[in-house]
Amino acid sequence: MAGNGYIKSLDGVRAFAILLVMSLHSGVTWFGWIGVQLFFVLSGFLIGGILWRDRAAEGGVGFKLKKFWVRRALRIFPLYFGYLTALTLVYLCVHYPDALKRYLPYLLTYTYNFTRTFTGWKWYPAFTHFWSLCIEEQFYLFFPLFILFCNGRVVRIVMIAAVFAAPLIRWGLGQHFMHAGLSGDALMDVVYWHPLSHLDAFFMGALIHVLSLDKRVRRPQWLVGIAFLIAVLAGVAEFVTHGAGRDYLTDLGYRIGESGSYEYVWQYSCLNFAFASVILLLVSDSVRGRYLRLRRLLESRILVSIGRVSYGMYIFHWLVWSFIFKPYADVRGYYFKPLVYLPFVLLVYLVATVSFRYYESFFIGLKDRFFPRPEIAAKKKADVAQAENSLGV
Repeated sequence: MAGNGYIKSLDGVRAFAILLVMSLHSGVTWFGWIGVQLFFVLSGFLIGGILWRDRAAEGGVGFKLKKFWVRRALRIFPLYFGYLTALTLVYLCVHYPDALKRYLPYLLTYTYNFTRTFTGWKWYPAFTHFWSLCIEEQFYLFFPLFILFCNGRVVRIVMIAAVFAAPLIRWGLGQHFMHAGLSGDALMDVVYWHPLSHLDAFFMGALIHVLSLDKRVRRPQWLVGIAFLIAVLAGVAEFVTHGAGRDYLTDLGYRIGESGSYEYVWQYSCLNFAFASVILLLVSDSVRGRYLRLRRLLESRILVSIGRVSYGMYIFHWLVWSFIFKPYADVRGYYFKPLVYLPFVLLVYLVATVSFRYYESFFIGLKDRFFPRPEIAAKKKADVAQAENSLGV
């Protein structure tokens, strides 16, 4: 871990998350949606850590909220709204995507995830995947208020309770929307796209900081083993009961769109537990210096490079696939798709890297100009003091 709190291996985790999502949208797997679940757990860990440390830092709550929201906005907004601006210009010229006018107000306000119940709803590779970015932003709006205003004991109790209550919350949402007439893919999507469905994902990640699990859990490798055993067995059970005519290697019992066995109730919990346990293993004090093969893999140059631009890759990937690769892959059938997956990833990575270097990095640099990280602020303070001493002030 670097002095600024940067954990290199977590960039490798990000890389796996985006590669999973891209495997889904390119038709290589049916289980690649779990990459979004991994993103949610990782966001909970990272954002939870920032806010939990801010509780003990100097300054008022108002300043801390402003600092958090400004830094997040400078990282997230420029690419997101820049992309939507470009998409709007395309729409004005060629009227694609044809439903942009209908959905643009929701995209601009990060409420697109609530549109799944609209009559005549259709997916569009230009922006449908932005539902998860909406949930992230809703989390960024709510979570700082909860962490910074509530008593620490209340925070712990509510977060633990939410983790255990999450399956019941999802079940309740499912019952509500079933009574509203939804079923199949629509039911699965509307529950999955609801922010309350992912409280346990964000909170499991954040609880690593809030409960100091990285210091208290002595054998996190046991948790990893137990969690993955549960996740694998849950997937096998689902595949055995509902996997007729399906391929286990592309399915793993976590096929997207399934709701017949209330998969949306229990599968998310299994995945969240597994992903949180891996993150705990990577940051745990008790296993520092161990599991070097795993760390070397996650800290490899390729995965770290992908992880650092994973946000841009998420923004661009589905559009790139739909217009450049999909027309040819569909003609040649499923077995051609894995062959074009690597060039697909490479092209998306190059696009995201150009965006990061020549556009996003400018705004990222403003974060430390307006609200510098503690170590940067301390260095500036020390430099000023040294200058004043040299001048005899």
